[in-house]
Amino acid sequence: MNAATLPAPRRSGLPMLGLVVALLAMPFAIAAGLYFGGWQPARTIEHGHLLSPPQPLPASGLRQPDGQALATAELHGKWLLVLAVNGPCGGPCQQKIDEMRRIQVSLNKEMGRLRRVVLVANADDPALAAAAARQPDLLRLAAPAGWLPGADRSAYRLHVVDPMGRRVIDYPAEVSARDVRADLDRLLKFAWTG
Repeated sequence: MNAATLPAPRRSGLPMLGLVVALLAMPFAIAAGLYFGGWQPARTIEHGHLLSPPQPLPASGLRQPDGQALATAELHGKWLLVLAVNGPCGGPCQQKIDEMRRIQVSLNKEMGRLRRVVLVANADDPALAAAAARQPDLLRLAAPAGWLPGADRSAYRLHVVDPMGRRVIDYPAEVSARDVRADLDRLLKFAWTG
């Protein structure tokens, strides 16, 4: 036999296999290092204050306008956009209620996953009753003590409550409807519950 007819020596595929496994494992190793190292992004994209850990909504103290206690099953299972109002529901409060409706409608196919709630000290407020007459799907409730903004804060605040009854995002009074809608759109896109 001459050298031209000898078969070429076979090379082992182990180095190539090791390289492929290393490339596939590298993102997991980096992610684990960041997670266990406690890394947090310098800036997040939500427009409100993300509550960590989420705080439970004290549903046991909520009352309907007729004074009866609200069944907690009515609130669970859907995302809630909650407006907490301290005092009478005047012009700015009425605008916020209309904004909440526009936010819900703008969610298109996801709008059925969201319910709008107004928490007030007095659920019999005539201006709030008029708003509820214009928007029959608006749920108005008398809030338990400690849930409404204090006198030193603005007269109303907006909250997002998850389907398990926990506040996850708080917004200041001056938040724009566009910012709330962007947060809800992103939240409903990635949330499987509700």
